[in-house]
Amino acid sequence: MAEEIFGPFSSVEEAAKTVDVLELEGYFKENITIFSHGKYADELNANTDVAVTSTETPENRESSFMDKISKVIFNGVGETSNMLDQLRGKGLSAEQAAQYAKQINSGKILITADRTLKMGNDAAEDSNNTGERVNHLYQ
Repeated sequence: MAEEIFGPFSSVEEAAKTVDVLELEGYFKENITIFSHGKYADELNANTDVAVTSTETPENRESSFMDKISKVIFNGVGETSNMLDQLRGKGLSAEQAAQYAKQINSGKILITADRTLKMGNDAAEDSNNTGERVNHLYQ
């Protein structure tokens, strides 16, 4: 089952607010992932308590000694050179993953969340509801 999609967002503030709302709605922070362009990754990591996956690879990103230590202690930023595979791993179709990877690479921020593991949901329940909720929080 595909995870729910939120976004794409143009700012760190919008994405951070969405994460806060999702956690208030009962999503566990361990089941929420932010996908972003590398320019937003550190700020998203500092402003949220969920996993952040960035388009930048370790070779392209300078890391201080403290950054390396914080990655071990805290969530840190996961870096990938293949955003398409990361999105496919979240259950998105090839077409969806390609569309969202292109947006992320152009500077947008995307959030995925696994609702089957949401507090109050029975993970064993079979559901055919695989629709996407995009920007539902601000419309």
